[in-house]
This record gives sequence, C-alpha cells and structure tokens, in this order.
Amino acid sequence: MALITVSGFPCSGKSTRAQQLRDYLQERIDAPDYQGPKFDVVLVDDAACHVSRSAYDDSKTEKPARAALFTAATRALRPDSITILDSANYIKGFRYQLYCAAREAGVRVATIRVAAPPNKCAEWHAARPEGERYTDSTFDNLIQRYEEPNSMVRWDSPLFTVSWDEELPAEDIWRAIRTGEKRPPNQAVNQRSAPPPGTLQTLTRTTSTIVSALLAHLAGGQTPTFPIPSPPARQGLVLHLPGHKPTLSEMQRLKRQFEATQTGAQRSGGGAAGSWTEPEVAANFVTFLENVWETN
Repeated sequence: MALITVSGFPCSGKSTRAQQLRDYLQERIDAPDYQGPKFDVVLVDDAACHVSRSAYDDSKTEKPARAALFTAATRALRPDSITILDSANYIKGFRYQLYCAAREAGVRVATIRVAAPPNKCAEWHAARPEGERYTDSTFDNLIQRYEEPNSMVRWDSPLFTVSWDEELPAEDIWRAIRTGEKRPPNQAVNQRSAPPPGTLQTLTRTTSTIVSALLAHLAGGQTPTFPIPSPPARQGLVLHLPGHKPTLSEMQRLKRQFEATQTGAQRSGGGAAGSWTEPEVAANFVTFLENVWETN
C-alpha cells in the first residue's frame, strides 16, 4: 500500500516518530469501527537490519548497510502492507532508489522529515549510552552531509516536516497513504505482458557493455559527459556524469539495482519489466543513472 521514509539528522527523534506512527496506524487499522482493508504495518530500521552505529564511520561499511536497509524495505512492499523505513535516509539518491522501488511495487510513497536543530541533536546524542552513540566525527559528518528532503521533487513528495517539539500529523499521513496519488512505474520499470526471448541476456549484456566502456573512458580522466557506444545504444545517446568519479563498485551496484527493477515485475507478477531491445535498455539505463546522480 505505501512506503513511508523517515529522514532527519542523527538523534533528531526519527525513531520516536516512527514508533508513534506505527502505533497510530496499527490502532487505526485495529479499531472496531474501521471498515477498510486490513494492512500489516512493518517497521524497518537499523536494528532490524543489524546495522550498527559504526557502519556509518566510512563509505566502505555504509554502502552495505544501506543495501541491507534497501533490501529489507523493498521486500516488505506489498499491496497489503504499510512499510515505515526508519534510518538516516540522508542521501537524495538513496531516497530516489526507494521511490523507484515503491513505484515498481505499485504502492504510494510519503516522506517524513524530523526537524531538530543540530545543537539539540548533539545534546540528545551525548545523553545516549556509549554503545548507542556515533563517534563524534561520524555524528558531525552525518549532519554536514545531510541532503534535506524537498517537497518539489517527486521522490520526496508528499513531504511532512515535523519539528521535534510538534505533534506528529498522523491523520494527514494516513490520508496521504490511503488516498494520495499512486504513480505508475516509469519507462525504466514499466511492465509488459510477455518478455521476448533472450531478454535477460540482452539486459545484462547491454548494461555490462556500457559499464565497461564508461570505466575505460574514466580511466583517461573525468569528463562531464560520456557518449554511450553505438551499438548497443542508438547514435547520439549521452550520459551526464556526476561531480564525483564513479568507481567500479558503484557502477556494479547501480547495474545490479537497475537490472533488479527491470526483472522485478517478472518475478512478482509473471510479466516482464521494461523495454528489452539493446537501444531501449541502454536509454533506460542512462535515465536510471542520471536520476540517481541527479544529472538529468
């Protein structure tokens, strides 16, 4: 039914708000006078995914931690469930990936930003037991790197900004996930009734060709754009690159995520996802990468 992403500074009260929302939704669904369909309320957080505070100390440990959260959240997305993802969720690209997964699953999305000033977060952080605290450098880094949700972009909308000293607008959130717009999958994850023969081979071959060519191109230095080879792409297709230099591990991870969105509909509903000719796969892969990197 819905994916609700909770975001905010570390120690801003995200888990408190997530628990409040889960309790409200469960009570609402279990109320004797509730006449609507029944939903499971699933809370996915760092503890449930065995993600420790130290996982955020550096990128090598943070990436698999985010992958574990992403996997747990997407597995819980069903028409009869409300999934609340309680974690830092401070990276725009990660929230976009969650949005794509929700669209593929056919569920609504909502974002809750728990707003608290950094000094208040630092005060709460210092009061925690040692085993529940970040290192001081990690805490400061998470605040500095925080990418605030924006109600003007589709993957953060509808956005509910809740101050640390305000009541949770639970009724408004309930209304949004029950009656709000349910966006269909975009072209990169759109379903077909039946896949042509050899579709998976076309998918993996095309993405592998693009990734290999891109990494070879980057070995000669960073550039703002990369012309996609033709074949597999149509002539003139260009990938706009991010400000950082994509690494092999990053490209492999994004390649797997894109392929998962393409094949996910086939696994879940018997149909195939997306467009399967080499030029179509190449164009969709470029769109996916540019959305993740926000270079489109």
